Amino acid sequence: MKLSKSRSLELLVITLIASGARAFAQSYTVSDLGAASGDSVSVGYALNTVGQAAGESSTPSGAIATLFRGGQAIDLGTLEPLDIAVATGINGSAEVVGFESFSADQNNVFHAFLYSNGALHDIHSPSLFPAGTSATAINNSGVVVGQGWLNSSSFHAFVYADGQMVDLGPPGAYQASAVAINNSGQILGNAYFTSGGGGAFVYASGKFTYLTPPAGAAVSAFGINSVGQVAGAINGPAGTHAAVYGNGKWTDLGGVAGAAAQATGINTAGQVIGTVIFPQTVYHPPKPGKHIGFIIGNAGLVDLNTLIPAGSGFVITDAIAINDAGQILCNGASPDGTKRAVLLTPK
Repeated sequence: MKLSKSRSLELLVITLIASGARAFAQSYTVSDLGAASGDSVSVGYALNTVGQAAGESSTPSGAIATLFRGGQAIDLGTLEPLDIAVATGINGSAEVVGFESFSADQNNVFHAFLYSNGALHDIHSPSLFPAGTSATAINNSGVVVGQGWLNSSSFHAFVYADGQMVDLGPPGAYQASAVAINNSGQILGNAYFTSGGGGAFVYASGKFTYLTPPAGAAVSAFGINSVGQVAGAINGPAGTHAAVYGNGKWTDLGGVAGAAAQATGINTAGQVIGTVIFPQTVYHPPKPGKHIGFIIGNAGLVDLNTLIPAGSGFVITDAIAINDAGQILCNGASPDGTKRAVLLTPK
């Protein structure tokens, strides 16, 4: 059988990623996080320090915000009946944040929510963001961050604390979002300005610090650890590579030919995880490009599928977050091909 040029390239790249496992001693057990009652599909979006996760469970009719805790997938309910809701952040106390698409609104405006003390709370601020809000992360002090829409195309980062939401901007931003917050209160985000340009930033103590990209490149940020190191990606002449920011500079962690690599998480020890994404090649019907979850090892990007038991039956497609215990929240496919959130725990 003759392979197409694109398929041959994909197999070559997968082989190169997998070969790094020989230089990476760590291996992992795999735990299926399941799905809420009545659902079969689950997706994870956030992980806390004790291995609890937040995400969604779904059926063909829509998604429901889900807390994965103690071997259970818990349906967090909705603010309004029959709405679609997604959980995107979780802290050490299992407080969860996310967003709900309000069916009572003719435009299905998103409302940011906070799940705390066993109940959902609507934290949307229509006076600041009339076109909707979406919470993305929460730290152990209960400070929530996310993005709020000024109109259908322009949005800003927000912070919510002590019952009050504040528009962070940044000043002059046309589109901006806060993607993470650590327990020191450092807020990580990305911004694009009406005057052109933009990039990743850290907001702390009332000050924005922009993470200057390497010459001739652009950067995106996805995760921040307890000491302010940032996981993200560099998009430059060589393609899109996984990268970390620390000590005032970006470090290129490498990538693979024909695909985009992005670092999605970093823990206090500096362990970095992420996902390699191949471009879409089938459009009718649409079929996304292949995804491969990885961890950075001595030899570069290491395919997580080479570090789990061969007989598990699971295929890891996306590495989402890593905690200080080294546990990795991933999305993948179960033995029957169903999409599931899974937790990898170091042996």
